[in-house]
Amino acid sequence: MKRKNKLLLGIVGLASAALFASGCTANFSTNEEKGRIAFALDSGVSKYVVGEPSGEESFHLSGNVYQVPSKTKDSDGNVTGYKYSKQLESIISSAKSSAIAIPTDDYFVEFDKVVFGKIVDKYQVSTGKELNLTTITQEELNNVVADYGYVKFYRDNDTFANYRAINTELRDKYGLVSSKVASLDFENFYISSINSVVDGYRSTITVYSQYKYGNYGEENTAITLEKVTWKDAWGKGGHLIEGLIVYPVAWMIDGFAHAFAGGKNASVEQVQAAYATGGPQILSILVVTVIVRLFLFLCTFKSVLAQRKMTELQPELAKIQQKYPNANTNQAQKQRLAEEQMRLYKKHKVNPLSQLLVLIIQFPIFIGVWGAMTGSAVLSTGNFLGLHLSASIWETLKQGPKNVANGGWWTALVLILLMSAAQFFAMKVPQWIQKAKANKVSKLNKNPAQQQQNRTANIVSYVMLAMIIVMGFTLPAAMGVYWFIGAIVSMIQTLFTTVIFAGNKKKK
Repeated sequence: MKRKNKLLLGIVGLASAALFASGCTANFSTNEEKGRIAFALDSGVSKYVVGEPSGEESFHLSGNVYQVPSKTKDSDGNVTGYKYSKQLESIISSAKSSAIAIPTDDYFVEFDKVVFGKIVDKYQVSTGKELNLTTITQEELNNVVADYGYVKFYRDNDTFANYRAINTELRDKYGLVSSKVASLDFENFYISSINSVVDGYRSTITVYSQYKYGNYGEENTAITLEKVTWKDAWGKGGHLIEGLIVYPVAWMIDGFAHAFAGGKNASVEQVQAAYATGGPQILSILVVTVIVRLFLFLCTFKSVLAQRKMTELQPELAKIQQKYPNANTNQAQKQRLAEEQMRLYKKHKVNPLSQLLVLIIQFPIFIGVWGAMTGSAVLSTGNFLGLHLSASIWETLKQGPKNVANGGWWTALVLILLMSAAQFFAMKVPQWIQKAKANKVSKLNKNPAQQQQNRTANIVSYVMLAMIIVMGFTLPAAMGVYWFIGAIVSMIQTLFTTVIFAGNKKKK
């Protein structure tokens, strides 16, 4: 097989492995949390208000509480229909494309009426207190709906049990031909569509259950999450990586962010306000990145020094390669070249395969960190300079600077530029150091085999750089921060090992 074909297959294999491994980490979301996310994405077409609204179409629910369907209006102020969430609009549009009958507005309004009754029931069962809808304030009502609205979907450990039950209740009440019911086709299509979106949200790992996390739906709604334990992580699909890497890293991210937000000495409100700025999360990523990189450095230090020693042997390797200029095409020369290289490695106690150990250790840790960054609830909370750390840089940039509030578009642009530049320098610094050393060695005649190896190495390096930049665009912004800090740490480590190796040579 030609070298170019081998290289191409290697690149494709590496990309495929990265894509496959990125899906190997489990989603920690419980079915109840998925129900909460679904409600944040589509809470219905109605608002629940205290006191009868004047001049608006409203429905009396109970006590002093009314349901007011939200309306959309044209440029002249004429009502054009009920206001759907973007998620519901998308589902209806897709359903129409699939020739599925769409329920009328009456159905969605009636559905919201039933949902409110279930919210009240859930509140009373959960708290053991009666909810007085005659004396309730608007703020209290909003909090009750926000905290218990997920019963629109969730019941008995089934994310969509209540959604199905409400549809069944409406069919029994109004009959299948009524405008106040949805067909089974629409019901199933709705569940399938919203579930596919909900499954994409993975940021539900936290060790603190007293705070609200996330930015879900059009209102950037935060939701209540259950505390995740290390035992829970080990039980996720039998994946070792969740227990060994994902949870410990997510635990550190959550712990450091909580400490930077004020920790135990701060009130829930103060910690929540600090999270909203994104500052504690950025500092947490900084600390965790340094810890992870130092751990990797300690695990691979001998292998890194072996690689450095191999780099120092390049002049001697070049001399050997000069003796066999046709090793690429002559099998006998290729064999003798390999034998002399192995003798040189043995003489200097160098294992040329040591770099594989680095990759074997790095790859699962990379996947585990990716799982922790995407799974960490605190990183999905608030924003840093307008940028949601759980949002992908590409999705943010695609919206344009006018459509991203608080300068988040510019933050995303600066982040991807800094990350790309840092990754480039992290790749080139070792090469520049080696080139500077090579310039001190007497020039040798050009060797085709060595030139080909150098070109292949350069291609692989640039392909890896391109892959990291592309993944930096598509993965959550938190990973971009991690890679930016990691690249800086990598450069420091390169300089450190260079100094250590140079010191050892002087001693010898």
